[in-house]
Amino acid sequence: MKNLLGGKGANLAEMTSIGLPVPPGFTISTEVCTEFYKNNRNYPAGLKEGGGEPAQVEELMGKSFGDP
Repeated sequence: MKNLLGGKGANLAEMTSIGLPVPPGFTISTEVCTEFYKNNRNYPAGLKEGGGEPAQVEELMGKSFGDP
């Protein structure tokens, strides 16, 4: 999974799958990261309309991304 999730993402996924306590989060695939840099540091079209992972993490933690 390292090719898809990167080293950190793959390791976090593995730790989660074996039952280690890992804080809630989400991983952006290496494909999205590659497109981000190809597109002058803009996320690919449709990404924000896609999954609700950030909102799910915010709800779970009772906090918002970017909120000091």
